[in-house]
Amino acid sequence: MFRQKNLLRNPLFNITMTVVVVLLLAFFYKFALSGYSSSIKKDLETLDTSALANMPAAPKTADDVLEKLESVDSSRVIDTMFLEYCGEKFGNDIYGNICDYLEENEYTDEMWEKVCGFSLYALFDLANGNAEDYNYQVIESGSTAKIVFAGDVSLDDNWNWSPLVVHRNNLGNLVNAAFSAELAEQMLGADIFCVNLESPLTNGKTKLPARAYAHSSSTENANILGLLGVDMVNLANDRIYDYSAAGLTDTIKTLDDKDIAYIGAGSSLEDAKTPRYIIAGGRKIAVVAALRNGTNLTAPEAASTSAGLLYSTNSAYFTEAIKEARENSDYVIVYTDWGLGDNTSADETQIGLAHDFIDFGADIVIGCRSTVMQNIEYYSGKPIFYGLGNFWYETDTHEALMLKLEFSSFEEVPESAESDSGENAPNYVRYSFSDEPLIYCLPCIQSNAVTRLVLGTDEGTAIYGKLLQTSPGIVFSEDGVVSRAE
Repeated sequence: MFRQKNLLRNPLFNITMTVVVVLLLAFFYKFALSGYSSSIKKDLETLDTSALANMPAAPKTADDVLEKLESVDSSRVIDTMFLEYCGEKFGNDIYGNICDYLEENEYTDEMWEKVCGFSLYALFDLANGNAEDYNYQVIESGSTAKIVFAGDVSLDDNWNWSPLVVHRNNLGNLVNAAFSAELAEQMLGADIFCVNLESPLTNGKTKLPARAYAHSSSTENANILGLLGVDMVNLANDRIYDYSAAGLTDTIKTLDDKDIAYIGAGSSLEDAKTPRYIIAGGRKIAVVAALRNGTNLTAPEAASTSAGLLYSTNSAYFTEAIKEARENSDYVIVYTDWGLGDNTSADETQIGLAHDFIDFGADIVIGCRSTVMQNIEYYSGKPIFYGLGNFWYETDTHEALMLKLEFSSFEEVPESAESDSGENAPNYVRYSFSDEPLIYCLPCIQSNAVTRLVLGTDEGTAIYGKLLQTSPGIVFSEDGVVSRAE
C-alpha cells in the first residue's frame, strides 16, 4: 500500500497516464467523427437537388450593367442615372436583357436599339431632360414615325388669288374644302408635317417698299396651320421678310405662342442655327434649314442679338448646323429654299450645295421655292429632292410633290427562344431598325386653291413620267415609294 501511494505521487507516472488518456480520447473522437462524416456524405449523395437547380438567379441591377459597360467605348456617358431611367421606362427586366446581350455580343451603341427599341441618342436625351428643351418634339408614335414634307404654302389674306381669300367663307370646313380626302389623311396622319411658310404672320402694315406683291397674314391665321396638321414650318425663304423685321419678329413670336416649331430663322443666330430634333419611333431625327442666298428683298442673316435667317451659300453657320445635327442624331434632314422660277431641273448651284450638305452629314436634302417640281438625284447613296413645287399657294394650276418619310422597327424573337422549350426559354425580344426610311413620293395637283393627291390616277402616272425623264436612275413603286434603280 505504501508503494502504491508512492507510485501515484510520481510525476513521471502522472504525465505518462495523461498522455495515454488523451491518445485514447483522440482515437475514439476520430472514429466517431469518421462515421458521422460518412453518414453526411452518404446523405448528400442521395439528396435531391433538382429544386435548387431550378431556382431563378438573382435579378440583374443597374450596377450589374455598369460593371459590364465599365470599359466600353460609347458616344454618350452611361451612368447610374441613365440606367435608372431605362429601368423606369422599360421595367427592371431590362437590366437582365442587357446583360444577356453582352454575354453574346460585343458592345456597340446600336445595342440600345436592339435591346430597348430606342437609339442611344433618343434615350440619352429623354433620360437627362434635353428632350424638354424648346427645340425638341417628342412624339409617342410606337415603333413607327411618319415625317411629312410639302412645298410652298401661303396664308396671305390680301390678294384675291390667295387660298385663304378664295376660301374665306368656308374656313370652318377648310380641310375638306381645300384638300382631297386622301391628301388630308396624309397631312393629319403625320407625326410631323412640315411646310415652307411663305407669308409672315403679322398685323403690321409696313411692307418692304421694293415688294410689288407682298404676302402677309394676320397672326390669328396661325390657327389655320393647326387645322392643316402643320407642326413645323420653314422660315428661310424669300417671302418671310415681306413685312420687314417687324413681320419676321411677329412671325417667330406667334409660332412660339402656338407651339409650332420653325426652322431656318430665329430671334438670334444661335436660335436660327440650332437644329430642331424629333424623337419618334425610337429615333432622334434632326431638321435644319437655310435659304440659298440673300437679296434686297430677303431678311438679313441672323446675328447674335437680332432676328434673321440662315443662309446656305458661303455661310459657315449652316455647315455648323448640319455637323451639329450629324453628331447628335440618327438621321439628318436638310430642308432648303433655293429653286428658281419654273425650272424643272436643278441648276449647278443647287447641285453643288446639295452635294456639300450630304458631305457635311445630311441623310436627305429636300428643296422648295421653285413653282414647279424639280428632279430627284441620289448622291453617295443619299436622296436629293430638288424641288417639291407649290403645295397650297395660289389659284394657278401646278404639279407638286409631298414626301413621307416612314421610319419603322419591328420585334425579332431570338433563334434561341424559338428552339428552346420549357421554363428555360429566353423571355426577351430584340428590335430590328430599318437602316433608312421608306420615302413615299406622293404626286399632287394644285388648282383653284385646291390641292389633290393623285396617286394611282392617270394624272399621277403622268407626274411620275415627267420625273423619270428628268431623274435617270430612279424608280417608283405602285404606292409611290421612290428608290434607286437596281
